[in-house]
Amino acid sequence: MSETAVPYELVIGIECHVELATRSKMFCGCAARWFGAPPNTILCPVCLGLPGALPVPNRRAIELAITAGLALHCRTPEHTKFDRKNYLYPDLPKGYQISQFDLPLSIDGWLEIPSDAAGAGAPAAQGATKRVGIRRAHLEEDTGRSFHADGATLIDFNRSGVPLLEIVSEPDLSSAAEALAYLAALREHVVTAGVSEFRLEEGAGRFDVNVSIRFSEDGQVRWPPQSEIKNLNSYRALEDAVAYESARLWQDWQDGGELRTRQGKITVGWSPERGRTFLQRQKEDVDDYRYFPEPDLVALTPARDLVERLRAGLPEMPSDRRARLVSQYGLSDYDARVLVSDGALADFFEEAVTSETTRNAESEATRSDPSHSQGTFAKSVSNWMTGELLRHLKESGVDIEDVRITPAQLGALVKLVASGEISGSAAKTVFAEVWETGRDPGEIVRDRGLAQVSDEAAIAAAVDEVIAASAKAVADYRAGNVRALDALFGQVMKRMTGKANPTVVKRVIGERLA
Repeated sequence: MSETAVPYELVIGIECHVELATRSKMFCGCAARWFGAPPNTILCPVCLGLPGALPVPNRRAIELAITAGLALHCRTPEHTKFDRKNYLYPDLPKGYQISQFDLPLSIDGWLEIPSDAAGAGAPAAQGATKRVGIRRAHLEEDTGRSFHADGATLIDFNRSGVPLLEIVSEPDLSSAAEALAYLAALREHVVTAGVSEFRLEEGAGRFDVNVSIRFSEDGQVRWPPQSEIKNLNSYRALEDAVAYESARLWQDWQDGGELRTRQGKITVGWSPERGRTFLQRQKEDVDDYRYFPEPDLVALTPARDLVERLRAGLPEMPSDRRARLVSQYGLSDYDARVLVSDGALADFFEEAVTSETTRNAESEATRSDPSHSQGTFAKSVSNWMTGELLRHLKESGVDIEDVRITPAQLGALVKLVASGEISGSAAKTVFAEVWETGRDPGEIVRDRGLAQVSDEAAIAAAVDEVIAASAKAVADYRAGNVRALDALFGQVMKRMTGKANPTVVKRVIGERLA
């Protein structure tokens, strides 16, 4: 059942767990980069919660957590503290987790996503956004990992104690598409701020999704208790799990199931192999965790000068950069979003547009075509990046930082097209060779004889020859068959071996047949 056809409204909130980019763990000196290490090799008495081991807070983790909150438009309270969150799991050896309860590091933030992210109804105005509230972002330590096989459970404690920031959204999302857009925006902000690499494949980003359904029945609004889908680590898993669990809740209500009498939420897991959720725990409230202030750590008062220093150190955030690319270069909101989705891609674009080669290209293109402007030139660069460049990146599997083609070379290539020196099809040939060799585009054009003919005298001579040999096509055109013009155009291009400037050819044919 698709989201656009269901008889209920989806209500979604997300708790996203982000590993912070620190060298050491949250409360000890063990290395924080656990992924790929042999099991149980990055450990100490503090990681394992052995008797007598005392935690020492990681100052860098606290600074990164505050930075993340600032990047997400959160407030940093005057006072904060750590708390003990008590529960017994095999991968939590000391029987409690050091987290934050009522005084988190960051509160009352927000992110904006495209207002048409749900994909339903009429398209939203370009650049229109929906604001999603962020309730809190609190700092805690990660747990170990459990592996289940052949009836046994194996535990790797390498991840235990890694700094983890839990970012809790308000229940402002109303579709899986909006949830995905929110997570994409969240990832952009924390990566740009240098807070986390957010590598889902390495477990550095995980999310719990709270799903509920709201609908009208017998003249009343019904909003049954939610399901919390735990530990999702891919966007596909979120999309599939939300679709399944929301449909399951609706069917359970229709069948008169336990949802009609249940008082609290349930916690479920997601099995991608079976394509369904499975029950993990029944009711789970804050009282169940028996929070109390962590007795081994003192309360914190983030200094205002530190907060302001961290705020001043923030780079331009993705949402601000998208707005600037639209206003400064005249890009569409879609193109700006594609470029800003990867900071290195956006850097490449701006360098291509503003490089010395590109500035020269723009001035020359403007002289040859008065309608040309910075906006149209930037749009052309954007088109090449979102087209040929992204296609080559995808096919080769390399990162933008590792390609041979430089921003200045892309700008020079766009110059060659804009000035009419080469055709669009020839430009793709040149791009492919620059991609492989890193050679200058101008040299490739000269060596391979790809220059486009714009000499009006030569083009006019070819047009006259074609018109003289195509009496029927000329008669058809003058009788009102505009398609005959295409036949004449094709013959001229063939006669000039495809190197004639198409714009000049069409203009000359039009002048001759006027």
